[in-house]
Amino acid sequence: MRGSHNSYVPLDVSRGKISRDLPAVANGHAADLNSRMLTVRCRHALGVWLLLAAAAAAAAEGAPPTGPWVGRGVAEALGELREPGLDFIFSSELVPDDLRVREEPRGGSRLLIARDILAQHGLGLQVVRPGIYAVVRDAHRPEVQAAGDAAGSAATGPARPTPLSEIVVSTSRYALDGSRSIGAVAVHASELAVQPVLGEDAIRAMGRLPGLAQNGFSAQSNIRGGEAGETLILLDGFPIRQAFHHPAYNNAFGVLDPGLIAGAEAYTGGFPVRYGNRMAGVFDYASADPRGDFTRALGASVFNATARLGDVIEPAAIDWLATGRVGTLQPFLDAFAEADAKPFNSDLYARVGWGEPDRLRLTANLLWTYDELDIGRAALGEDAEFNSRLHYAWLRADHAWNEQLEGSAWLGYSEVNSNRLGTMDKSGIATGSVRDRRSSRYLDLRARMSWQPAERHWLESGFELTEEDATYRYEAAAAYSPAVAELFAREPSLVRTADLTPSRERMAAFASHRWQLTDDLVSELGLRAQRTATHDTTSKEWIYDPRFSIRWQFRPSTALRAHWGRFHQTDEVHELKVEDGLSEFPEAQRSDHFILGVDHALSNGLGLRLEWFRKSQGDPRPRFENLLDPLAVLPEIALDRVGVAPSSAVIRGSELSVRRAGESLTWWGAVAWSEARDGIGGRNVPRSWDQEWAVTAGVDWVHGYWRLGAVASLHQGWPTTPLDETGLGERNADRFATRGALDLRAEYRRPLAIGSLAVSVEVTNAVNIGNTCCTELIAVEDGAGNTAFTTEASDWLPVVPSIGVLWEF
Repeated sequence: MRGSHNSYVPLDVSRGKISRDLPAVANGHAADLNSRMLTVRCRHALGVWLLLAAAAAAAAEGAPPTGPWVGRGVAEALGELREPGLDFIFSSELVPDDLRVREEPRGGSRLLIARDILAQHGLGLQVVRPGIYAVVRDAHRPEVQAAGDAAGSAATGPARPTPLSEIVVSTSRYALDGSRSIGAVAVHASELAVQPVLGEDAIRAMGRLPGLAQNGFSAQSNIRGGEAGETLILLDGFPIRQAFHHPAYNNAFGVLDPGLIAGAEAYTGGFPVRYGNRMAGVFDYASADPRGDFTRALGASVFNATARLGDVIEPAAIDWLATGRVGTLQPFLDAFAEADAKPFNSDLYARVGWGEPDRLRLTANLLWTYDELDIGRAALGEDAEFNSRLHYAWLRADHAWNEQLEGSAWLGYSEVNSNRLGTMDKSGIATGSVRDRRSSRYLDLRARMSWQPAERHWLESGFELTEEDATYRYEAAAAYSPAVAELFAREPSLVRTADLTPSRERMAAFASHRWQLTDDLVSELGLRAQRTATHDTTSKEWIYDPRFSIRWQFRPSTALRAHWGRFHQTDEVHELKVEDGLSEFPEAQRSDHFILGVDHALSNGLGLRLEWFRKSQGDPRPRFENLLDPLAVLPEIALDRVGVAPSSAVIRGSELSVRRAGESLTWWGAVAWSEARDGIGGRNVPRSWDQEWAVTAGVDWVHGYWRLGAVASLHQGWPTTPLDETGLGERNADRFATRGALDLRAEYRRPLAIGSLAVSVEVTNAVNIGNTCCTELIAVEDGAGNTAFTTEASDWLPVVPSIGVLWEF
């Protein structure tokens, strides 16, 4: 790992120098605290009442159909087992018409009966989305050969799950399309778990989607030119507000284990009104289900030791799962490198569920994380200790009242806590220290209802209520040499303290209407209203986000899409930039999206996707950056810290992606062009993560026991601020060299008497082309006592090898 630098200084590009102050950006009033706390207690009591009411409604549901089942077609049996909130999709290759039920299932719920019937043929169920299951080959249960079955069908390698791209939807197009959003990208679990990605990270893996930019060090992504903090991350519908380990040092790893995830829906813009308070995109993850697609496992790698357990208690209709990871990177750093950092991270997810989707289903969820990072860089005079803790606990209820009406509700509590303590002593340049303790708490109540009043109409509505409060205890001081202060046009000293306890109340309501106008034309119109009230600051006015999408399937293989929508974002209570001198929250940001898209499927299985987009942003919040070193350990007191306060921003671009999924070989590629510009002082200035072009390609090949994968990327170098003998140039007026990366993965999986054992080897950034990220400033004194400065370049992550072993059973 790396680090260095700085202090807060807002940059005024119009004057070409650093200004001293950033004006206050928000003001307003809030209601009496006691009244608000009484209100939230009533609201959460209402949430509990709704959950209990849903439980009582379950008694009205009918029993599953009874046998006899032996001799009946499997496809026929699955059709009879379908109910509102429970559906099965499958291909005719996996479930042909002549496939018969061989034994009577053990009984129980409809889902358990279906699982027993499929298990007789080496098949299983995989969650596509809540209530929808795909029939797949069960990799851990060999098919039972019946008398008279064709001989000589012994497998030449381990069984592989059927890719979702090969599954034929057997439900009506109306029913399935009614639950899907126009423009969403479905990401399957295997794409998160088996592609080469640093640190076995389900969030970092999403950075391979077209339109996303990553620096290689952080697990966060910039979606279509937006800030990294503009992405909404959900797990089973509940917001994971801080989803990264080591948040004090560039959010190095995500907190979601890929083995926990069954799949995800990703939006890189134009998302529906049920998602709000983020402007760029959405990662909506669904956790695995021990009733269908969850695999128990024990494993270890360079980055983590992992355990995944889960089971079903059939008579009680109870299922549970638990996944845990403990970071193992530090021992490898100690053994093979002179590490500047001592990282440790751990995360635990647990869930207990009761009931079935076709009746009432209740789940209790817990996500807990902890991490530490000690950085001691004596050569650069930096020393720091960081730690953070995240706690998420929530209840979820899902219920289908009939074929037309279903709903979900969430009641949850979250905590985001972090501590930073560090010093800086850079000879001839700067000295300083930081002490930062902060904690935040959230209470959430949210609900969503879906209703299909007619064959071609779907209505969705819901609400969100959040109470949030935080505590900030912050102290920082720094002193800069006269030469440095002159070079960066800043004061020679900095002293900053904050002792704040902000609290906010957030509420939102939304409604949308999806209408199948013709067999080939579907539209979706929605409106989201939200309000954020902060004690003694932000105004309490409602803001409104209308959104409209339309999709025209003008050929069986080709569809056109269009979307226009407005998106607002207000900072959550843990996002206040006290380290950069802010004591009030900025007003809401606004972004208008306009997107045109084409989807085309060729007869050879090739899928094409082309999109053009434009985003116009009003009232962007002020942000703070480091001109020379984005990996500074204590960035707010580093010498190159600046504040950027644009009046507007425009982001536009286009993306072309292609994908082909086969039985043993899947490959994909994408080309993107875009520009992201801030309006500052009448000039258009590139954002620090702007990349005007990018090319990405990947391959996944399965042969026998082997699985090989590779991802290659090439993109224009990111902007940087020039620094030479003439002084500091204009912000982002230069660029780094073109960046190229190649990530490789090889896996060998061998079936065992119980489960299978996989050994994998990965190499991240194997070619390491154009990897420069930062410029270090070094002070040099001549014999006359004059101070001069030299610079030294440093990189993002180097070549990173990894090895791992995983036993799945």
